[in-house]
Amino acid sequence: MKKWTALSLSVTLCASLAAVSIVPASSTAHAAAAKESVKISENAQYFGEVKNGVPNGRGTIHWGDSKQFSGNFVNGKREGNGKYINEYVEEGQIHKVVYNGAWKQDKMEGKGTLTHKTIQDGEVVGNEIQIGTFKNGVLQNGYDVIHALADPDYSFTYKNGSETLEMLGSNQGIKTSLKTGQIFSIKYRNGSINKYYTLFPADTRAEQRKLDADLKYLQSIQKKLIPIFDEFEKLSKQLPLK
Repeated sequence: MKKWTALSLSVTLCASLAAVSIVPASSTAHAAAAKESVKISENAQYFGEVKNGVPNGRGTIHWGDSKQFSGNFVNGKREGNGKYINEYVEEGQIHKVVYNGAWKQDKMEGKGTLTHKTIQDGEVVGNEIQIGTFKNGVLQNGYDVIHALADPDYSFTYKNGSETLEMLGSNQGIKTSLKTGQIFSIKYRNGSINKYYTLFPADTRAEQRKLDADLKYLQSIQKKLIPIFDEFEKLSKQLPLK
């Protein structure tokens, strides 16, 4: 099973968005802010407000039967709020991608929520949610949670400027697992601070001392991390595998 990371998801989605050109082949009229049908390409059709022959205002584009965007346009480009839906098949897996939020110059930019569900043989094998602030199609600040048929089955990431928290493990009892040192793995970076801990024993005593020291530091800032853990657990409940 291919496990989708935040990077691979963003690259896949950005590539699909970049391939879209919103330059009409023909339109029914050129009236400003009028709802019209515009043929974007051989398999893409727009209906909504139009100005100078291009989408401008509220409208919807359909690319075949599996991809669409409904929202705001400025001079033919997605700008403002809108919802993008894309369903495609890759390596025998069905991928369902939905982004609902802000856009700028045809890219996800601003506050939004992105979900990515992966289905194989009728079974959901991967489910991901990203929520926060996007820039150039990539999550910059916020939360990224993945639930997949993997070991461990959850991946958690939090970003806020120079502060990053990455965890692997269960979505149950995250706070307790850190307190007892039974967390699968956790990595924390904030400026010059770089800490890492895993419950698996290190190969050398020196490496184990480093793990133990990093765990002690992470436990000392647990009060600060609790709101992040709570959001991880909350988002994870939106990602069933069924």
